[in-house]
Formats: sequence, C-alpha cells, structure tokens
Amino acid sequence: MNSLLEKENLTKEDIDKLIDNKVEESIHLDFKEAESLDMKDKKKAEIAKDVSAFANSAGGFIVYGIKEENHVASSYSFINGSVYTKEWLEQIIQSRIQRKIEGLKVIPVRIDDEIKKSIYVVKIPESSAAPHMTSDKRFYKRYNFESVQMEEYEIRACYNRKEKTNLVINNVVQSKDPEFEYEKEEKYVFIDLGFQVENIGKVIERDYKVRVSLNFNDYIVKFNGTEPRISHSLIGDDGDRAITFFNNCPIFPEEVWTIGNGRFGFPMAKLVELSSYATLTVELLFPNGKD
Repeated sequence: MNSLLEKENLTKEDIDKLIDNKVEESIHLDFKEAESLDMKDKKKAEIAKDVSAFANSAGGFIVYGIKEENHVASSYSFINGSVYTKEWLEQIIQSRIQRKIEGLKVIPVRIDDEIKKSIYVVKIPESSAAPHMTSDKRFYKRYNFESVQMEEYEIRACYNRKEKTNLVINNVVQSKDPEFEYEKEEKYVFIDLGFQVENIGKVIERDYKVRVSLNFNDYIVKFNGTEPRISHSLIGDDGDRAITFFNNCPIFPEEVWTIGNGRFGFPMAKLVELSSYATLTVELLFPNGKD
C-alpha cells in the first residue's frame, strides 16, 4: 500500500483506500490525527521528531488527517487547510530539523475540494545527509510504530551512510537470437550475455565484480570486442562452475554499466538435457554488500 502513496498526484480515492483497506502503520508509515498539527511548541517539536526519525531511518510517509485505532487507519480527521497550510507545515519541518532533508515533499489532498477538509501526506526519503537533529538537540529513528531516540552508535552509523556505495543488478541482457558455430568438431549454440550494474548509492564505486555460476560444466565462453578481465573458472563444492567478471571502470551514482559481454556456448547435443535442470546464477559483489 506504500506504493499507492508514491504517486505524484494523490486523490481522495487514494486516501479512501487507506481507510477502506484498514492499512496498518509500520516502520515506513504513520497516521496522525488533525490535533497533531498545532501552534504550540510541544506539537511543533513532535512534528520535527517524527519527520527526522523517518529521514534517519529508511524513509516513509506520515499522513496527517487520518485517525488510527490500534495502529490501523480507521477514519478521517480533517485538517483546516486555511489555518494549517502546506507552507506552514514545511516551515515547521525545515526550521526545526538540521540539516535540511533533501527530497522531502508535502502533498495536500483536499477532500471534496474543500480546504477545511485537508489531508497532508509527507513523503520523507531515506536521507544521505543523516543524521538529522531536531531543535531539542536530539536524534531520532523509527522503531516499530514509534519515533525513539537514537543510540550513540546508531548516530555514528548514520554519519557513515553517505560514504557507502549501493549497487544492484539492473538487468541481464541477452542476444535476441542464438547463433550456431562449430567448436572442436562439435556444434554449439551461442548466446550473448551482458550484466548491467546500477549504482543506486551516492558515491562512486571502483571495486565490483559479477560472478556467474552455472550448475553444469560443459560449456565454453568467448568474448565480443575487448576482452574484459576475467578470473579463472572455479568448480564449487556443489559442482557449479563459476566465472567472475571484473569491472573495467568506476561507476558513478545513477549510472548503469554493463560488464561481461560474454558469449556462452552450449553443445547442441545436450540442449534437451540442459533445459530440464540448467540454472544460471548471477551475483554482484562490492565492498559494502552484494546483490
């Protein structure tokens, strides 16, 4: 249901679904009654606390204007948008949280086009600038359904967040039509495979590799164009044969880079046999993790 709230233009029907489907709060979602928005300093401090907790954690949504019972969306609790405006809410958030949360959005939804029947959906990204401190000089995180104060080691981990890379396998690209060649007096079918790596982190990554494992050994590999750096083939304990492709250049944030470009050849005489059990596993390895 969180994917519903990711829409750029939210409608009454979208908010209705939260209530009709009895959506439950989570580490990524929080419902707040209209009384949560108030001119009192205590309420303003609570707004900053809750928003910063999401930014310091994995991001998420706060929906102001929905009542919850036992952490489940139950009914509307309308906000008077002429008193508590979108700009007022944004100002509270930005003035009481240090540093500024980039990418944060406040989306107003007017029920029946009435400003006195407003809902505010606050979209909060997982912040690469974390940790964010509130005006009470504290740092908060999401825990279960609450915003709680962070431990010292958690604050230190947030400072290191922006220095960590995050890569994923974007796609495996294969040739449209297999080609047939003779190799060592045996006919092979060749399929071109490339492995696309995407940098979804905030910093450049220079060290990464793709390891391709197949649960059979009777195949050959060729390369198109410039041959990439490749480790020797390994036979694992499970009998799978693994080939590792190393990167040829650094990958920048939001960049997609294809490595491998191998031509995998399979003997025609064994295609029927292979089709019944053949499995190819692609594993991306980099200093901060794997995919």
